[in-house]
Amino acid sequence: MIDRNTSYKVLLISLAVNLLFIGALLGEWVSGARRPPPPMQWATADLDEATRAGLRKILEEQRPFAQALRHDLRGIDQRLMTLISASALDSEALNGTLSDLRRTNGEYQALLHTSLESALPTLAPPQRVAVVRRLLHSNYGPPHRHKPGPARPQKPIPDGDGFSPVTEERQRPPT
Repeated sequence: MIDRNTSYKVLLISLAVNLLFIGALLGEWVSGARRPPPPMQWATADLDEATRAGLRKILEEQRPFAQALRHDLRGIDQRLMTLISASALDSEALNGTLSDLRRTNGEYQALLHTSLESALPTLAPPQRVAVVRRLLHSNYGPPHRHKPGPARPQKPIPDGDGFSPVTEERQRPPT
Protein backbone atom coordinates (compact mmCIF):
# COMPACT_ATOMS: atom_id res chain seq x y z
CA MET A 1 0.00 0.00 0.00
CA ILE A 2 1.19 3.54 -0.83
CA ASP A 3 1.75 5.88 2.09
CA ARG A 4 0.09 9.28 2.33
CA ASN A 5 3.19 11.34 1.33
CA THR A 6 3.73 9.34 -1.86
CA SER A 7 0.07 9.61 -2.89
CA TYR A 8 0.14 13.40 -2.34
CA LYS A 9 3.26 13.68 -4.52
CA VAL A 10 1.67 11.60 -7.29
CA LEU A 11 -1.53 13.64 -7.05
CA LEU A 12 0.44 16.91 -7.21
CA ILE A 13 2.45 15.74 -10.25
CA SER A 14 -0.72 14.59 -11.99
CA LEU A 15 -2.41 17.92 -11.32
CA ALA A 16 0.64 19.84 -12.63
CA VAL A 17 0.75 17.79 -15.85
CA ASN A 18 -2.98 18.27 -16.43
CA LEU A 19 -2.76 22.02 -15.85
CA LEU A 20 0.21 22.24 -18.20
CA PHE A 21 -1.69 20.35 -20.89
CA ILE A 22 -4.82 22.50 -20.48
CA GLY A 23 -2.69 25.65 -20.55
CA ALA A 24 -1.04 24.58 -23.80
CA LEU A 25 -4.41 23.90 -25.42
CA LEU A 26 -5.83 27.22 -24.24
CA GLY A 27 -2.73 29.07 -25.42
CA GLU A 28 -3.00 27.56 -28.87
CA TRP A 29 -6.71 28.35 -29.02
CA VAL A 30 -6.24 31.96 -27.88
CA SER A 31 -3.35 32.59 -30.27
CA GLY A 32 -5.49 31.44 -33.19
CA ALA A 33 -2.94 28.95 -34.44
CA ARG A 34 -5.72 26.77 -35.84
CA ARG A 35 -7.24 29.45 -38.04
CA PRO A 36 -7.76 28.48 -41.66
CA PRO A 37 -5.29 30.03 -44.07
CA PRO A 38 -6.19 33.21 -45.93
CA PRO A 39 -7.31 32.82 -49.53
CA MET A 40 -4.55 31.77 -51.94
CA GLN A 41 -1.92 31.16 -49.26
CA TRP A 42 -1.40 27.68 -50.73
CA ALA A 43 -0.56 29.30 -54.06
CA THR A 44 2.42 31.11 -52.55
CA ALA A 45 4.22 27.97 -51.37
CA ASP A 46 6.95 28.33 -54.04
CA LEU A 47 7.92 31.78 -52.76
CA ASP A 48 10.57 32.60 -50.18
CA GLU A 49 9.46 33.32 -46.61
CA ALA A 50 10.07 37.09 -46.81
CA THR A 51 7.86 37.41 -49.89
CA ARG A 52 5.17 35.21 -48.33
CA ALA A 53 5.20 37.40 -45.22
CA GLY A 54 4.57 40.47 -47.38
CA LEU A 55 1.74 38.75 -49.21
CA ARG A 56 0.25 37.46 -45.96
CA LYS A 57 -0.75 41.01 -45.04
CA ILE A 58 -2.61 41.45 -48.34
CA LEU A 59 -4.27 38.04 -48.05
CA GLU A 60 -5.24 38.55 -44.40
CA GLU A 61 -7.48 41.44 -45.41
CA GLN A 62 -9.62 39.00 -47.36
CA ARG A 63 -9.75 36.28 -44.71
CA PRO A 64 -13.21 37.19 -43.30
CA PHE A 65 -14.77 37.15 -46.75
CA ALA A 66 -13.08 33.86 -47.65
CA GLN A 67 -14.16 32.24 -44.38
CA ALA A 68 -17.76 33.30 -44.93
CA LEU A 69 -17.77 31.94 -48.48
CA ARG A 70 -16.10 28.67 -47.41
CA HIS A 71 -18.72 28.32 -44.67
CA ASP A 72 -21.48 28.89 -47.24
CA LEU A 73 -19.92 26.34 -49.60
CA ARG A 74 -19.76 23.72 -46.84
CA GLY A 75 -23.43 24.36 -46.03
CA ILE A 76 -24.40 24.03 -49.68
CA ASP A 77 -22.37 20.82 -49.95
CA GLN A 78 -24.23 19.41 -46.94
CA ARG A 79 -27.59 20.38 -48.44
CA LEU A 80 -26.62 18.77 -51.73
CA MET A 81 -25.54 15.54 -50.03
CA THR A 82 -28.80 15.45 -48.06
CA LEU A 83 -30.80 15.97 -51.24
CA ILE A 84 -29.07 13.30 -53.28
CA SER A 85 -29.15 10.82 -50.39
CA ALA A 86 -32.95 11.03 -50.08
CA SER A 87 -35.00 8.15 -51.44
CA ALA A 88 -36.91 10.52 -53.76
CA LEU A 89 -34.91 13.22 -55.50
CA ASP A 90 -36.55 16.65 -55.34
CA SER A 91 -35.60 18.17 -58.71
CA GLU A 92 -36.66 21.69 -57.78
CA ALA A 93 -34.59 21.67 -54.56
CA LEU A 94 -31.67 20.12 -56.47
CA ASN A 95 -31.78 22.89 -59.09
CA GLY A 96 -31.93 25.55 -56.38
CA THR A 97 -29.01 24.02 -54.48
CA LEU A 98 -26.91 23.70 -57.62
CA SER A 99 -27.75 27.30 -58.50
CA ASP A 100 -26.59 28.39 -55.01
CA LEU A 101 -23.42 26.35 -55.50
CA ARG A 102 -22.67 28.03 -58.85
CA ARG A 103 -23.32 31.49 -57.41
CA THR A 104 -21.19 30.94 -54.29
CA ASN A 105 -18.38 29.33 -56.30
CA GLY A 106 -18.45 32.38 -58.57
CA GLU A 107 -18.20 34.70 -55.58
CA TYR A 108 -15.27 32.67 -54.21
CA GLN A 109 -13.52 32.78 -57.60
CA ALA A 110 -14.06 36.55 -57.73
CA LEU A 111 -12.46 36.84 -54.29
CA LEU A 112 -9.47 34.78 -55.45
CA HIS A 113 -9.14 37.02 -58.50
CA THR A 114 -9.27 40.11 -56.28
CA SER A 115 -6.51 38.57 -54.18
CA LEU A 116 -4.49 38.02 -57.35
CA GLU A 117 -5.03 41.61 -58.46
CA SER A 118 -3.73 42.80 -55.09
CA ALA A 119 -0.82 40.38 -54.78
CA LEU A 120 0.69 40.06 -58.26
CA PRO A 121 1.88 43.68 -58.62
CA THR A 122 4.07 43.23 -55.53
CA LEU A 123 5.94 40.25 -57.03
CA ALA A 124 8.81 39.93 -59.48
CA PRO A 125 7.96 38.26 -62.83
CA PRO A 126 9.34 34.79 -61.89
CA GLN A 127 7.35 34.90 -58.65
CA ARG A 128 4.18 35.91 -60.51
CA VAL A 129 4.70 32.98 -62.87
CA ALA A 130 5.12 30.57 -59.93
CA VAL A 131 1.93 31.80 -58.23
CA VAL A 132 -0.16 31.69 -61.40
CA ARG A 133 1.16 28.25 -62.31
CA ARG A 134 0.00 26.95 -58.94
CA LEU A 135 -3.40 28.49 -59.55
CA LEU A 136 -3.92 27.34 -63.13
CA HIS A 137 -2.50 23.85 -63.27
CA SER A 138 -4.29 20.84 -61.92
CA ASN A 139 -1.31 19.46 -60.01
CA TYR A 140 -1.53 22.35 -57.62
CA GLY A 141 -4.27 23.58 -55.38
CA PRO A 142 -5.28 23.70 -51.79
CA PRO A 143 -4.39 20.54 -49.90
CA HIS A 144 -7.14 17.96 -49.87
CA ARG A 145 -8.40 16.42 -46.67
CA HIS A 146 -8.58 12.91 -48.09
CA LYS A 147 -5.85 10.88 -49.68
CA PRO A 148 -6.65 9.38 -53.07
CA GLY A 149 -8.08 5.89 -52.87
CA PRO A 150 -8.26 3.22 -55.55
CA ALA A 151 -11.08 5.10 -57.31
CA ARG A 152 -9.09 8.37 -57.25
CA PRO A 153 -5.53 7.84 -58.48
CA GLN A 154 -2.86 10.32 -57.49
CA LYS A 155 -2.10 13.15 -59.89
CA PRO A 156 1.06 12.82 -61.97
CA ILE A 157 4.19 14.54 -60.75
CA PRO A 158 5.01 17.75 -62.66
CA ASP A 159 7.94 17.81 -65.05
CA GLY A 160 10.88 20.19 -64.61
CA ASP A 161 8.91 23.22 -65.81
CA GLY A 162 6.17 22.71 -63.23
CA PHE A 163 3.70 21.38 -65.79
CA SER A 164 2.40 17.85 -65.68
CA PRO A 165 3.16 15.83 -68.78
CA VAL A 166 0.19 15.60 -71.12
CA THR A 167 -0.73 12.03 -71.80
CA GLU A 168 -2.87 10.92 -74.70
CA GLU A 169 -5.83 10.36 -72.37
CA ARG A 170 -5.66 13.95 -71.17
CA GLN A 171 -5.52 15.55 -74.61
CA ARG A 172 -8.70 17.08 -75.91
CA PRO A 173 -10.68 14.94 -78.28
CA PRO A 174 -10.86 16.20 -81.86
CA THR A 175 -13.86 18.38 -82.61
